[in-house]
Amino acid sequence: MNRPRDRKGPGALASAAIDQGLLSLGRNLGTGDLRGRARGALKRGLHPLYRRLERDVHPLRYLFLEITRRCNLACRHCGSDCDREARPGELSTAEWLWVIDQVARDFDRSSLAVVLTGGEPLCHPELDEILRALARNGLAWGLVTNGWWLTPKNIGRLRAAGMASITVSLDGLQASHDWLRGRAGSFERALEGLRGLAEQAPRFFDVVTCVHPGNLGELSDVQELLRQVGVPIWRLFPIFPKGRALASPELLLGPGGFEGLLRFIAEARRAEADRTRRGEPAMSVELTCEGFLPEAWDRAVRSEPYFCRAGISVASVLHDGAVGACPNISRRLVQGDIRKDPLAWIWEERFGPYRDRSWLKGGQCASCQDFDRCQGNSLHLWDEERQGCGLCTRELLGSPAP
Repeated sequence: MNRPRDRKGPGALASAAIDQGLLSLGRNLGTGDLRGRARGALKRGLHPLYRRLERDVHPLRYLFLEITRRCNLACRHCGSDCDREARPGELSTAEWLWVIDQVARDFDRSSLAVVLTGGEPLCHPELDEILRALARNGLAWGLVTNGWWLTPKNIGRLRAAGMASITVSLDGLQASHDWLRGRAGSFERALEGLRGLAEQAPRFFDVVTCVHPGNLGELSDVQELLRQVGVPIWRLFPIFPKGRALASPELLLGPGGFEGLLRFIAEARRAEADRTRRGEPAMSVELTCEGFLPEAWDRAVRSEPYFCRAGISVASVLHDGAVGACPNISRRLVQGDIRKDPLAWIWEERFGPYRDRSWLKGGQCASCQDFDRCQGNSLHLWDEERQGCGLCTRELLGSPAP
C-alpha cells in the first residue's frame, strides 16, 4: 500500500513549499536566535494556510515507536504508568522489525523521523536488532531516554547505529530530579550522559524538563547548568493531570505557577537572545508544543505558533500494537491495531477524528472565540470522563504576556 508515499497533489506541494521556503530563509539568515525568530514570524503569518494544508495532506513526519513499557525508574508523573517488567502483549522484536519494514515501504523516508520511546527504550533487550532494522531500511531515527544508561559506551553504540537525535530528561537539580524520578542517582547519571553527548556531538540533542511546584524555583540554576554542559535546546513541560499525575495534584502548577513558568521562559529566551547578539554560545529555550496560549504569550515562549499535530503529522505504534497519535494521548482515541491492519491504511482511513476536530467544540469550548486556532486544546489534555478538554491552558493566564 503506497498511497501515503504518493500523495503529491497541490496541497502536498504547497505544504512542502512552505516548509522548504522557511528552511531556506533560516539558512540565509545564519544561525541562532535571528534565524529562529524570523522563521517563526513568517510561519505565524502563514500559519492558517499552513495548518489547513497540513490537515488536508497529513504527511507523516514523526512516528513514535513505543518499543517497551519496561523502565528502570519509577517516575511520579509517568504518563504511561511504566514499570520494571514488560507488559503482557508487547510486540515481539520480530513484530517490530515487521512494523519497520512497513514504514519504510509505505511512507516517504526522506521526510519522516522515527522516535523510539517507552518505557525506557534502552531497557529493551534486543534494541540493537531494532536499530539495525532502522538503518537497513534507511530510516532516520532518534530516541527519548531518562539518561540512566547514557554511558560513553552506549552513546558510542547509538551513534554507530546511526542515531540522528536524542532527547534526555532532566527535571531540576539533584534532589528534586531524583524525587520526581523515584531513584537516587538518576540526576547524576542523566547529567553525565548529557556531558557525554556534548562531547560526542550527535546531530541533534535536547533536554526536556517536567516542571512542577517543587522545581519551578530551580529553573534559573538548571538553565545555567545546561548552558555549561553545552546543551543546545531546552524544552520545558508543565506537568498536566495525565497518567500517574492524576493522583498527585501536588505535581500540578496551578494558574500562578503556570504563569510563572511562562514568565521564566520568556525571560530566559530574552537572555539567550542577548547572548546570541554578543556572539556568545546560546541555548534555545522553548515551551513544549502542548497547550494553546493567546497569541502574545505564544510568541513570548515559542519560536513557532501553537499547533497540535497529533494525528496530522504525528503517529504512534504503542507497545501492544495499538495505533494512535502521540504516545500519551488517551487510549480511547486509539484508531487501530498494527496486528490487524497495515499502518498506512490506519493512517489514511482511521485518523479522521484527529484532523477534523469539530467534535471537540462542546462544553466550555462551544462558545470560545479562539476555537478556530485552539481546536479544543492539545489532545494530550482530552479528558475521558468529561469527553472534552480536561484543562484549558488559556484560562490559566490572568495577565498579559511580558
